[in-house]
Amino acid sequence: MPIILAIFLFFISCGYKKVDFNQKNLKICVDDIIINFSQPTFLDTLNRYILDSIIATKNKLDCSYKKNIDMKITVLNFSFYPVGYSRAQRANVYKVKIRLKVEIFNKEGNLIKQEEIIETTQYFGTGLRADIEKRYAVEELAKLLQIRIFDILMRL
Repeated sequence: MPIILAIFLFFISCGYKKVDFNQKNLKICVDDIIINFSQPTFLDTLNRYILDSIIATKNKLDCSYKKNIDMKITVLNFSFYPVGYSRAQRANVYKVKIRLKVEIFNKEGNLIKQEEIIETTQYFGTGLRADIEKRYAVEELAKLLQIRIFDILMRL
């Protein structure tokens, strides 16, 4: 009985670690986010969610000489459209649309993948809370872009 217990404890103490040989171990650097307009907190929000999407893919953020992948993100279009009006003919529902180009380069600078992302959302903007709702809409767009960039990085 003590011998069986000793063998059992030996096998339990030998840790088993699953090894994934398909993991690419990419080190990704977001080189540039190009925005041609002034929108408060948009760059910070977009940058935060893009970096979160890279971390969620279990890749590393690294802009040193060890990097494998460079990302360049260009905001092509960012616009607000009124889509709903009150009885007094004032716009109170807005649609927010963004068009983004994501370019991914390898270590040598060759273009690996280029995709264009278009996302929309809407918000109610009336009264004093209009700016706050606008910021929430921008954050919602950044969350949608995070999912799309996560998908692009998982397909590399």
